[in-house]
Amino acid sequence: MIKNRFPKSRRSRILSKLLSQDSCQVDDFLRGIEVILTRATNLQILTKRVCNYITTNLHVKKVKFCIPGRGIYGRQGLIRSQIIDDDVQKIIEYYQKNYDFPEVMLDNTEDDYLQKLFKLHQTKIILPLIYQGQEIGILLIGEREKGEYSKCDMQTLEYIAGELSVAIMNALSIEEIRELNESLKQKVEAATKELKESNRQLQKLDEAKNDFISMASHQLRTPLTSIKGYLDMILQGDLGNISPTQRAVLEEAFSSSERMVRLISDFLNVSRLQTGKFMIDKQLTDLSQIIDDEVSLLNVVADQRNIKLVKKVDKKLPKTMMDVEKIRQVVMNMIDNAIYYSKPNSKVMVGAVKNGEFVEFTVKDTGIGVPKSEQKDLFSKFFRGTNARKKRPDGTGVGLFLARKAVLSHGGEMIFLSEEGKGSTFGFRLPIAKIN
Repeated sequence: MIKNRFPKSRRSRILSKLLSQDSCQVDDFLRGIEVILTRATNLQILTKRVCNYITTNLHVKKVKFCIPGRGIYGRQGLIRSQIIDDDVQKIIEYYQKNYDFPEVMLDNTEDDYLQKLFKLHQTKIILPLIYQGQEIGILLIGEREKGEYSKCDMQTLEYIAGELSVAIMNALSIEEIRELNESLKQKVEAATKELKESNRQLQKLDEAKNDFISMASHQLRTPLTSIKGYLDMILQGDLGNISPTQRAVLEEAFSSSERMVRLISDFLNVSRLQTGKFMIDKQLTDLSQIIDDEVSLLNVVADQRNIKLVKKVDKKLPKTMMDVEKIRQVVMNMIDNAIYYSKPNSKVMVGAVKNGEFVEFTVKDTGIGVPKSEQKDLFSKFFRGTNARKKRPDGTGVGLFLARKAVLSHGGEMIFLSEEGKGSTFGFRLPIAKIN
């Protein structure tokens, strides 16, 4: 039930007058109005139903609402189709000056301007609609089909004025909310469309970037591998004897080419991860052979830094199913990091053992270690610890990220222990191959 704006005493007084004249008829009329006002929340539907109801029950030729800024609602009959808002304002001002509302206005006003408006709109009665002292519109009612309006008719219209005002105000509020929701919906749809287009453009750019990285990596890795191979041949004496000075220079060049190949491989693997092309091609492999190969290659780098690589691998290490190149990259990165972050004249322990259902690979150093506050982020993409940046500024921060991805893709586990200033242990566990 919509709350009536009239004081209870005023409402009761008007109602008692109505019921005393034709109790049954008036009661039915008010009950019908009440049903319309409580059930209709759409402004157009509400005003149309009210106009139809008044037209039918009071036998009125013409009825319509005029709401400033909104237009004409609920038309019945051939009343003028347009009402200027200034006309409404003039009527309201006159009403507030000359009437103790709620009162209906009859066409017997002495005001020349209002008489003109009554005739212009073919109107007999004007019912101003005022809500909390604010004019929200007017109800224009034409002549009756037969006879004149009775005192009971006037009192009935007076009684429903407040209910009409509240109902229309409610409908206007709901309409504003609907309009706001529609506006917000349109804005959200436009923003969503724009966001989708931006994402599409970003995706295209990302794809272009990844394609470039992949192409560049392939193009650069081939000549660098050749350079690395030739340097190794020279260092091994395959092309003749070299002086100590030449050896030192060549070893540095070999180390640099080794780092460059690793860097290119890391970026290529990151690109593959982003594009979903990071494929795992497993085959039955002896991890100890990979360790032997990488230790042999990295001994050159270790010697340059006065680091001794100590290898301890079980003689009968079980084979595992693995992607050889990816696990080889992980092993190489872990040993290489241990060398670079260790103190000169120290040892790096490289080991592999059988541990339950796993083959366990570890690299232990006595280097700078990782601060406890940074350990949780160590395997994140592009993350580099404070100590690592100081010790090795040319690092990329993708080696451990890729190592973790590769190991987890094999169904394995990462191994990591570290204490700042005392060293670290890196490694992984891979499931032992089940051979029938």
